[in-house]
Amino acid sequence: MSQDSSNNQRAGGDLLVQQKGAVLWLTLNRPQRRNALTDAVMYALRDEFLAAARNPALRAIVLTGAGDKAFCAGADLTPGDTPFQPKVDRLHTPMGELFRAVHGCPVPVVARINGVCVAGGLGLFGMCDMAVSVDTAQFGMPEVKIGLFPMQILTVLRDLIPPRLLHEMCVTGKPISAQTAYAQGLLNRIVPAAELDAALDALVADIVAASPMAVRRGKYAMRAVAAMSFAEMMAFTETALVPMIQTEDAREGLAAFNERRPPQWPGR
Repeated sequence: MSQDSSNNQRAGGDLLVQQKGAVLWLTLNRPQRRNALTDAVMYALRDEFLAAARNPALRAIVLTGAGDKAFCAGADLTPGDTPFQPKVDRLHTPMGELFRAVHGCPVPVVARINGVCVAGGLGLFGMCDMAVSVDTAQFGMPEVKIGLFPMQILTVLRDLIPPRLLHEMCVTGKPISAQTAYAQGLLNRIVPAAELDAALDALVADIVAASPMAVRRGKYAMRAVAAMSFAEMMAFTETALVPMIQTEDAREGLAAFNERRPPQWPGR
């Protein structure tokens, strides 16, 4: 991998962007507000995911929060900063645009959960493909406690959280522990805080070791078949397999297997 690039700041410094070799790090940088979301932060995240989708050199994206208290506590409720401002001339909300950008991004996204993950923060967690968390993290949707409901984030959580648990979390607003989240299949790893980065690095290394072409085409296929019937899924995957076999990555992977050597992925 190449040398780490310097940090770039977005949204007035509230989002840090750093490329480490083939891995893009996106860090919410508002620890004094528990990394709460503003319109500017969500638009900046949207732009980064749109750019990542066009960058064939990227192999993984890590999303995390600054500090050790919170991954993200949801929308900033401070007057003047909050995204909860009705704008009738806006057809799409900032969070909706962000979720659309992530949904269309073929690069695997890993959440590094370093603390509290609630409300809109749980939505960010839900849009990621994988997640590694500290064992002290809490996950919740407390919107009903301030007269709201987790409308938008349900689009990325309803297929992730089992229905009974999802309903309880939405309706009561009570959080669940990292241990419960792991037991329900919401997390790939839970570790003590001191082991978080090692666990994350190991997972990202496994992603980077795989064929970039297979991973990108595979993630696209997984998204595409989500709303298909069985017959539609079979037809789609049958036709998707033929071009994949013809990629340079597939030829290199088969050659490496037969020659008993590590593959050198061309990414094409």
